Amino acid sequence: MKSKLVYLTNLSGKKASVYSIITEESQYAFLDRFVMEYQKEFFQDLLSIMGRLKSIGNVTGAVSTYFKLDEGLEWDDQVCALYDIPDKHLRLYCIRLSEQIVIVGGGGPKKVRAWQDDPKLTREVNEMMHYSKIIRTRLKDNALKISLNRLKLEGDLLLIR
Repeated sequence: MKSKLVYLTNLSGKKASVYSIITEESQYAFLDRFVMEYQKEFFQDLLSIMGRLKSIGNVTGAVSTYFKLDEGLEWDDQVCALYDIPDKHLRLYCIRLSEQIVIVGGGGPKKVRAWQDDPKLTREVNEMMHYSKIIRTRLKDNALKISLNRLKLEGDLLLIR
């Protein structure tokens, strides 16, 4: 299955670039699917998350305080959870490559102590760990590069799964 990184113009800005992933089997990027899935039940939470992403892109960058870091199982996989508001339960799993580049995936409500205790969250985190490995390998091999201003990914954004 082919997948590719897509640059999210509406969320990216002078402080950071926000990307998502789209697969050939879906017409929607992971972030779009996340929003569509939870817009009825968690509308306010989604507004907060989208506002946070827009702020990351235009005002603050992807500062570590917005994320629960080290959510993945490998020490270097850069998978993290974006918080909306600390007392809320909706989580968006991301790959935080730097303070300037974030790749957003999917997520869901966290009603358990650990994501491993919820099959949906486990699937979402495992998917981001998988893509993180591909992206890190492509960066190491120079098939994918970070731009000189550190804000964008350059090269072939196609991720073959």
